[in-house]
Amino acid sequence: MNFWRKYHSDIDSNDPRYNQLTLIYAIALLMVFYFGAIGLLNITLFDAAYVAVYDFIGFVIATSIFLYVYRGGNLAVAGWALVLTLITILLAFIDLSEAENYSLVWVTILPPISFFLLGSRAATILTGLVFIYCGWYLYQLLQIGVPGYLSLGALFNFAEVGLAHILLFRFYERSRQRTYDKLRKLSITDRLTGVYNRLHLDNNLKQMVALAHRTQQPVSVLLLDVDHFKNINDSHGHLMGDAVLVHLASLLRNLSRNTDLLGRWGGEEFLLLCPNTEASAALHLAQRIIKALQKEHTYRGANQQQVTVAVTASIGVATYHPQQPFVVPAAISEQAATSSIPTDNYTVVTPEVAVAISEKLLYIADKHLYQAKEAGRNRAIG
Repeated sequence: MNFWRKYHSDIDSNDPRYNQLTLIYAIALLMVFYFGAIGLLNITLFDAAYVAVYDFIGFVIATSIFLYVYRGGNLAVAGWALVLTLITILLAFIDLSEAENYSLVWVTILPPISFFLLGSRAATILTGLVFIYCGWYLYQLLQIGVPGYLSLGALFNFAEVGLAHILLFRFYERSRQRTYDKLRKLSITDRLTGVYNRLHLDNNLKQMVALAHRTQQPVSVLLLDVDHFKNINDSHGHLMGDAVLVHLASLLRNLSRNTDLLGRWGGEEFLLLCPNTEASAALHLAQRIIKALQKEHTYRGANQQQVTVAVTASIGVATYHPQQPFVVPAAISEQAATSSIPTDNYTVVTPEVAVAISEKLLYIADKHLYQAKEAGRNRAIG
């Protein structure tokens, strides 16, 4: 799928959009070849030029959708275009054949495709309307007289099967979405503190850097480390240490904005990603955190023993501003940290550049954190 994802490089095999992209490509290609081949056959073998017109219209639309997606088009727009095209072609085919040879059975392919591409709510409404129309169409044929195989019983069978399809696929889609949501939450959340984990922070930092460059707005990171955390564990036990981390996560949530992203970076370290935040504002937030954390708090340690202590932390702050020169290292090292490659001339931040800028931000924040440690701890440096 690498060739097909040329303009969708942000979608990997773990992304839920990966299967959606695959299905859109598969259906679009199938429609291109099917309509092209059937259109030619209708002209050359069956002498049905009026039907071939529909085939070639479908061919052009399917080709356009394929090229739109291949060039990086929005998957939601492509999904709607594909489903609506499929509905139009199916209903036109049924009307041209006057429902002969049980052509209505083709409508049953609509629910699985629409539920997968459009989601449960939109697919339920859309497929419901299509099945209602098909039921009405069958009823009209019954009124004017049709071949013997089409009866009132056939109409009821069609309605019942259509309703069953809609309900079953809606149930399946909602169950699948709930399961996915649970698994995704587990995969991006730190189990102890309930904040995001390192992998999720790392992925989102790259996206924030790319967004910052497009909007020409700064993005800041705060890297926090609890002072003397080992002493807390050694003196009061690991349960006490866990309680400190949980309390710190709660405090950081309360002090950060809804647009900020908080996570546990590892051990006793937390990382706070702050989009649209200047360096001065990020440093001010770090100082507020330092001040709030200094207040004594009661923690529950080993044997349910309650201990009241004041925990301190050190914070390193770093900011990337697209309108200012920024060092983009080839690797995180002292030598790379001193190289100067301004990025303010980039029109588009490629994934590689976003990774380099993200690594540099974290490198600077980490350096500032250790400067805070060396300066006596319980402070923020940016």
